[in-house]
Amino acid sequence: MRLLITAGIIAALFSIVHSAGYRINTTRSLPVGVYQTVSDAPKHSDLASFCLSPENEYRELAEERNYLGSSSLCPSGQKPLLKKFAGAAGDIIILHPDGIQVNSERHALTIRTHDSSGRPLPHKLRAGIIPTGKALMLSTYNPNSFDGRYFGLVDEKNLHKVIPVFTFN
Repeated sequence: MRLLITAGIIAALFSIVHSAGYRINTTRSLPVGVYQTVSDAPKHSDLASFCLSPENEYRELAEERNYLGSSSLCPSGQKPLLKKFAGAAGDIIILHPDGIQVNSERHALTIRTHDSSGRPLPHKLRAGIIPTGKALMLSTYNPNSFDGRYFGLVDEKNLHKVIPVFTFN
């Protein structure tokens, strides 16, 4: 019973912190720590928080494999993601065997065929021009992160710029 009460208190604290504009990152996608949402629209190289939309075809896969964990903070029922804004509408994506190029910026992020448990990974990202209203979100901190290489482009209108407040490297 104490465990349930403690878990409820922790969940309530996370919800309060989230509604106050703070994001607590405990994943390896970016340094662990506290990030704050700001009112500015995110642009290239900014960090942004977002939810996978319930319509994203890989939302179910992420749920089945517990890539994101569950949360009431997103309409999908999964935790929000925190990634780098790597590409915007009009940018050109080129896929290389050893990385991803957005315009002239090269990211040393290979597209893996299997996750750390040996399960096949989807490859939603395609080479081409990013369409209006879409954005490419990547983790340039952790090359094994579940990011746009696998779930594809996201709606730019759902991105919330965040800045690090306190992080552990």
